[in-house]
Amino acid sequence: MKNILIICTSNKTRSPMAMELANHIAEKRNAPYAFKSAGVAVVGSNIDENVREVLKEIGIETSHLPTHISEYNIDDFDEFHVMTQRQKITLSSYFKNKNIENKITVLGIEDPFYKGIDAYRRIRDQLAEFYGDYIKGDE
Repeated sequence: MKNILIICTSNKTRSPMAMELANHIAEKRNAPYAFKSAGVAVVGSNIDENVREVLKEIGIETSHLPTHISEYNIDDFDEFHVMTQRQKITLSSYFKNKNIENKITVLGIEDPFYKGIDAYRRIRDQLAEFYGDYIKGDE
């Protein structure tokens, strides 16, 4: 089983959306992947309602609550997916004694917050495309 932690800033928008999509794809393909998500600066206790809405549009329900990266044992993960280069730098410095730099993939996904529901749909589709290509399974 490959364990992957998906990280964004607040764990309210991009990383929970990515986690739900990736786990959905992995389950459909019977692929040996487990995805979790976290934020580097969690504020608040709920994910963005637009995330719930755009996931529901494609049949995915979520009950995810924002989680800070400090709540995980970083050694439990094989890879880390971050949305931006800045998050890679933050993650690398946060765990500077773990030498995880070569395990981090930058997805290049912009924050859709304040950009309307169509921006969330675009991000959802970008993430679905990435994880659709990334996850290999039995299909």
